[in-house]
Amino acid sequence: MFSRPGPESLWADPDWRRYWISRVVSYAGGTVTYVAAPILVYAISGSALLTGITTATEGLPYLLFGLIAGALSDRVDRRRLMVSADLLNAAVLATVPFAAAFGRLTVPHVILAGFVSMTVFVFFDAANFGAVPTLVGKDRISAANAVIWGSTQVFDVVLPGLVGVLVAFISPSTLYWVNAFTFLASALLIRSISRSLTGERSPDTQRLRDDVLTGITWLWAHPILRTLTFVGTATAFAAGALMGQLVPFADVVLGIRQGDVRLGALFAVFSAGGLAASITARFLFSYSPARISLLATSAMSGVLLVIAIPHDWRITLVLTFLFGLTNVTAVLNLINYRQEVTPEDLQGRVNTTGRMLSWGIGGPSGALTGGLVAHLLGPAAGVAAGAIILSIGMVFAWRSPLGHVPIRRQLV
Repeated sequence: MFSRPGPESLWADPDWRRYWISRVVSYAGGTVTYVAAPILVYAISGSALLTGITTATEGLPYLLFGLIAGALSDRVDRRRLMVSADLLNAAVLATVPFAAAFGRLTVPHVILAGFVSMTVFVFFDAANFGAVPTLVGKDRISAANAVIWGSTQVFDVVLPGLVGVLVAFISPSTLYWVNAFTFLASALLIRSISRSLTGERSPDTQRLRDDVLTGITWLWAHPILRTLTFVGTATAFAAGALMGQLVPFADVVLGIRQGDVRLGALFAVFSAGGLAASITARFLFSYSPARISLLATSAMSGVLLVIAIPHDWRITLVLTFLFGLTNVTAVLNLINYRQEVTPEDLQGRVNTTGRMLSWGIGGPSGALTGGLVAHLLGPAAGVAAGAIILSIGMVFAWRSPLGHVPIRRQLV
């Protein structure tokens, strides 16, 4: 069983500190854009459907490029790939405020910028999945992921409320500058890491297509990880349905308009729940991350069902906090388990395959389904659609081998 590492085991390492700062800075900028993008599209178009499509489109690149990115990241130098992706992303995001400054910004431009940015990030993320175990060692994966998630959730708590206030005074497009500059900072920090982020690998003897198939085959042959991957897809579907309709839901159901600080508060309490999940993660090291993920996802489905019922906005805030708590607990433990059981030379492929199903299929299809249902029946029905799909998925998950995993962590 893993022993709980002391804080000094990570923070005494200067390379870890550089890596951690790069992730925090980049994530802070991404949070600003995450909140600003749906507000920007809704302000331009006034359409709940287009708002849902914006969220769905940003997740589509994982479906299209996830497998290729995973196989490529298991071949090339991870640091070089991550730095290149950060620099390219900075250039892509800068086009949004440029176009707005000249009065040429359109909804298709915002959607296309999000799509291209996420496409580049897919390749960064594929390398990032393997970089963490290489940098900290597999026995410290849970501790490292908890630190990263906990730190980024702090910004998620503060920034959405700040963005919600700022858009009352400045255009949401201006906030894209923040993310562009954070990508530049991330590139410089990752470049400054002295140790290699690539472990020992066997010589490349297969075509790229064969590498992709190897990763898929390995994941499919692992019964627990296979089921957990589909659980993660259902989780992303539900989260996509909620987050894709959060702005229209606040407007139509709760009476919270753009510029109202309560709109930022809705995003903030979701992140506060994620922060709470990251803090409590240290107390769960002795438990199986696979079983914890299953339990958290089951609770998440119940919370989402209740959110869909119109309430006073204060009750919705509490429920959104619980949704964030259960969502991040489920996702964080899924990633922990996947990185712990996956060999070094398969990290990119296996992790991006899982992420492809969740971010590439689950998230976009949830956001698109929520948008279509909301267009016909209203935002509350769009949120309920995500809850229903997730609940059905949980029934099958509990009847699978995943439902029989012991609650206590096994030797890894």
